[in-house]
Amino acid sequence: MTEEKVIAYIKKCLEEGKMPEAIDSARVTGITLSKEELRAYLHKYLENGWIPRAVKGSKASGIELTDDILGGYVNKYLDSGRIYSAIEASKTFGIKLPREKLVIIGRDCLLKGNLTSGLEAYDLIKEKPPVEELKICGSVCLSEGHLSLGCEAYRLAGMTPSEKELVNCGNKCFKSGWTTPGLEAFELAKKTPTKEILRECAEICHIGKNNDEARRALVAAQKIEEVAGYSTIEIKEISIGELAASNELDASWKYLVPGACLDCGNEKEFKERFFILTRCPETKEEKEWLDETMNKQYGVENYTVGVFSNDRGLIDSAVCGKCGSQNIAFDA
Repeated sequence: MTEEKVIAYIKKCLEEGKMPEAIDSARVTGITLSKEELRAYLHKYLENGWIPRAVKGSKASGIELTDDILGGYVNKYLDSGRIYSAIEASKTFGIKLPREKLVIIGRDCLLKGNLTSGLEAYDLIKEKPPVEELKICGSVCLSEGHLSLGCEAYRLAGMTPSEKELVNCGNKCFKSGWTTPGLEAFELAKKTPTKEILRECAEICHIGKNNDEARRALVAAQKIEEVAGYSTIEIKEISIGELAASNELDASWKYLVPGACLDCGNEKEFKERFFILTRCPETKEEKEWLDETMNKQYGVENYTVGVFSNDRGLIDSAVCGKCGSQNIAFDA
């Protein structure tokens, strides 16, 4: 191996944090490595947070890392929110992390939307982050398109994101080429993205060669286009008293009552719930959407739909008063 190649190999080792290998190679081949050069690389390792590599390099080179140097880097890690590097340095060199500084760092991380580091800082002092800081963190995360982190911050605060925040998060995701979290954000908001922004997302995905996400965006846009000719179905729960007082109930519905529970045979005790639809579902997709929405949003698994006044729909559902089953047969 030529001297030029040896020097290149040694430099590669030093750049990758493999100082012991570099020193051994230099010793065998007669290449000189100055203390100043090695010391500069040790500082580089510490800047990068490569604590174990810095420790090995220090031992191999015989260059001491003083407490002042190490303490200075721990403070740098904390100031930049690099909590994991600070913890590793603290454990490796036996440096105690200042509680007051951890509180400040934890708060600063959360307010900037850095949930993971913020939680880690508060965990070190065995305290829970204030609810207001978690709420702000969640809001910042969502505004940057980080759906899972934003929702987690809100969950820890005992709160849920607003519809507007979720929609904005979804749009941010689409404009960044993140189809999956974008669709999830809109689903949580119970809203539908525009086909235009989905197609824009698909283009961004194609440019980034993320074909799976591009395909998913295009499929979602196509589904929206297929139902574009239909108005959105809105659901509103209504009490039996309000329903009776409306005088809009068709005569046939007055005699459509729960007949029997198909699970326990009960024929007398039922709790009914009624819902008005702005229109009846017309396509298979709309019927599937209605089934999913009634289940997820209202906890209704079994129901019957009829035509109400002004071409609206009326849903009747019942729960068995004995066994709690929703598997009910209706009698006309």
